[in-house]
Amino acid sequence: ARVEDVLRRMSRYSKHDVVIVSAMTMDLVAARKISRAFRSSFKVLGGPITCDPSVVADLGYDLGVFGEGEVAVDSLLDLGFEKVKLKVKEGAEELKDIPNLILVENGKALITRHELLKKEEFNKYRPSFLAIRHYTSIPHYKASRVYVEVVRGCSNFNRAMILADRQKCRVCGACFSTDLSSRLICPQKIPPGCGYCSIPAVYGYPKSRDLGLLIEEIKGLIRRRVKRIILSGADFLEYGREEVANPPTHPSEPKPNLEAIEMLLSSVTSIPEVRKGKVYIGVENAKASLLTEETLILLANYLPGAVIHVGIETGDDRHATLLGRPSLPSKDVKAIELAIKAGLRVYVYFIHGLPGQTIETARKTVSMIERLYLAGVEKVTVYRFKPLPCSAFERMPEGPPSSRDPASRMIERAARKFNLERKKELVGKVIEVILAPGRRGRLRVAYPFKEGPTVIVKGVPKGLRVGDVFKSEIVSAESDRLVLGKFLAN
Repeated sequence: ARVEDVLRRMSRYSKHDVVIVSAMTMDLVAARKISRAFRSSFKVLGGPITCDPSVVADLGYDLGVFGEGEVAVDSLLDLGFEKVKLKVKEGAEELKDIPNLILVENGKALITRHELLKKEEFNKYRPSFLAIRHYTSIPHYKASRVYVEVVRGCSNFNRAMILADRQKCRVCGACFSTDLSSRLICPQKIPPGCGYCSIPAVYGYPKSRDLGLLIEEIKGLIRRRVKRIILSGADFLEYGREEVANPPTHPSEPKPNLEAIEMLLSSVTSIPEVRKGKVYIGVENAKASLLTEETLILLANYLPGAVIHVGIETGDDRHATLLGRPSLPSKDVKAIELAIKAGLRVYVYFIHGLPGQTIETARKTVSMIERLYLAGVEKVTVYRFKPLPCSAFERMPEGPPSSRDPASRMIERAARKFNLERKKELVGKVIEVILAPGRRGRLRVAYPFKEGPTVIVKGVPKGLRVGDVFKSEIVSAESDRLVLGKFLAN
C-alpha cells in the first residue's frame, strides 16, 4: 500500500507488527510519519533513501536495506521476521552475513557489505504485477503510467571533473578512455556518473531483464486493466548492451544493441492490446549519447508518436564536462532534432542550481531551451538541484530557489514560457484522454492517453469510470502545466 493511503487509513493497518517501507530520498517526511505511526512494530526501511544509511536509525527503523534489496529481503523472509526480530535484539551478529543490510547498533548504522546482483541473480526475481491493485487513490493504476524496469544500472562511468585534481586525471586518463575495465576505478575515489546522480555508484553498470520476464509482466499488467506502460531504466537504450560491451562502462561506445532492442520492441508491440492501440507504450529514459540514427529508426518504427524522455541538464558544454555528463549538450541537441524528424515526441530535462552554475551557463541553457522549442520538443522540465547520498555531489549545498538566484531564475522562466506556449498550441485540438481520480469542482481530471499535460475536463458524463478513454477538445491553457478541455461524445 502507498504510505499516504496507510496514514489516511491507520485503523486498517495499525495492528501489523512488521512494517516494510520503500522510500525515495525526497520521502523522508513520509517515512518518519510511518515510523511514528507504528512505534511498537518492527520496521524495515529500504529504497534510495537508505543511500544515507544513517536515516535508518534517525527515523526510528530497526533495520535497513541498502541498494539492490532483493537478496536481503529474500533472506529476511526465509528466516522469518520473528527470528529476525530476535536476532536484532540479541545483537544481530547472525545477520551480518546477509549482503546490503543496514544494522542499527548503539544508535549507529552499519552496512553488512555492499554487493551488486549479477545478471543471472537479477533475473531470478519477478516483480509482482498483482501489487498494482493497491494503487487506487492518486495515482490510480487504471489511469496512471505504470513503469516496467527493463534495465538496471548505468554505463556512465565518467566522473564529475569539478571535484577532480586535474593533474591526477592527466596521469590516469581512465574517464577519457574506451578501455571499459579501467573506467570502473577512480584513483581519486570520485563516485562514477553524473555528479548529481547515484545510480552507477549504487546499482553498478547496466544489466537487462530477460525478455520473457518482461513480456510476462507487461501482459500481467494489461490483464489487470493497466493501459499506459512505460519501458523504463536509467537508459532504455542500454537494453542488452552488456552483451556487446564487457563491462558496459562507457556511455556511447559501443553503440546500442539494436538486435536486443528490436526483439524487445517487436515482442511488446505484438501483444494484441498494444497492437490494437488499447494500451500505450512509452520509453523513459534515453541518453542522447545512444540516440543513433539506427536506434531512432527502430523506435519510430515500433513506437510511432511515442514520447522519449532525454536529460540534458545544462546547455553549456564545459559545464557538462565538469558535471560528469555522458555527452555534450551541443551534440545532444542534434540527436534530439533527429529524433523529432524521425517522428518521435521528445521531453527534455534540465536542472538549475547545479554546482558550477553561473550566469553564463544559465544563458547557454536558456539558449538551448529556445533552440529545443524551435526543433519541436514538446515539454521541458526543470528541477532544482538537491544533493543525493552516494552521488559525487552528496556534500554539495542544495541549489537555491529560483526566486533567490538570478541564474536559476533565468532557466526556470525560460522553461515556464516554453511550456505555456506549447499548452496554447493545443487549443482547438482534439486529443484522446483517460479519466483519472480527482475533481476540480464540477470538472474531472484526465491525462492524455499518449502522455501530455493534465487536462481538466468539463461535461464528463456521470457514468464514466476511472480508466475510461474518451476524446476531449482543448479549449484553453490554464497554466504552463494544465489545460482545460471539454468532453466529446464518440
